Amino acid sequence: MEKIKTKTVISDTIDNWLISTKGRDKNAQIYELTQVMQPYLAMIFVNTKTRADELHSYLTAQGLKVAKIHGDIAPRERKRIMNQVKNLDFEYIVATDLAARGIDIEGVSHVINDAIPQDLSFFVHRVGRTGRNGLPGTAITLYQPSDDSDIRELEKLGIKFVPKVVKDGEFQDTYDRDRRANREKKQEKLDIEMIGLVKKKKKKVKPGYKKKIQWAVDEKNAVKTKRAESRARGRAERKAKRQTFLKHQTVKPSGFYCFCIVLHRDCQNFISR
Repeated sequence: MEKIKTKTVISDTIDNWLISTKGRDKNAQIYELTQVMQPYLAMIFVNTKTRADELHSYLTAQGLKVAKIHGDIAPRERKRIMNQVKNLDFEYIVATDLAARGIDIEGVSHVINDAIPQDLSFFVHRVGRTGRNGLPGTAITLYQPSDDSDIRELEKLGIKFVPKVVKDGEFQDTYDRDRRANREKKQEKLDIEMIGLVKKKKKKVKPGYKKKIQWAVDEKNAVKTKRAESRARGRAERKAKRQTFLKHQTVKPSGFYCFCIVLHRDCQNFISR
C-alpha cells in the first residue's frame, strides 16, 4: 500500500535547528557557525539594512566571501552581485527579507536566521530557500530568551525545532530551551495552606498523585500539631515557675509579732483573775 506523506509547513529534507545567543557576541557566533557548517552556499537573513551592513563588514573582515543584498543596493549593482553568486564567487549572502523576495538563488545548502523575523510569515520563506528539489538543507535560527513567544507561535504552525549547540568544533544536540521551566514546575513547592492540593483531590489526577497529596497534607498537620504541643509545654512551664515564685514570696510571722500575741493573751488571763 502506498503511503501518503503528511503535509508539513517546511520541507522534510530540511534540518531546522535552534541555537541560543544568550551571553554571546552574535557576530562572533555567526562566524563560528561558518567555520563548522562548510556550506555550498549559505544565506544569512537579517531584519534591517543597518544590520546587513554591519554583519557584512564583520564577516568580510574575517576573510569570508560575502555578498550583500538589501533595499539600498542599486539595481545595476544587485544584478552584478547576482551574476557573481551564480558564478560561485561568494559563499555567503547577507540579505533582508524584502530584498530577497523575487530573487531565485539555486544551490542554497544553509540558511541562517540572524534573528527571528519581525513578520513571522517570512520565516517559512527564509527556511524554504534551502532543501529544494529533494536535496538536504539546514536552517539555523539564532534566538534569545525574549524570542520564546515567537518560537511558540511558529511551533503552533507545525514547525518543529531541534536545539543545537556548537561544541568541540561540531554541532551537537543540547537541552530543550524549556528545561528550566519544566524543572521548576516539577520542584514547585506545595501551597502553604494546602488549599490547592485539597481541591485537586476532587479532580481526576494521575495515578499515585493522590498519595503525594495526602502525604503533603499529613505532613502539614503533623507540623501544626508539633507546634501546638510545644506551645502548650511552654505555657505549663511558665505557669509552674510563676507559682513557685509566689510561694517563696509569702510573708512569715516575725518573732516580735509572736511575743506581742503571747503578752496580750497573758494580760487577759491576769485581768480575768
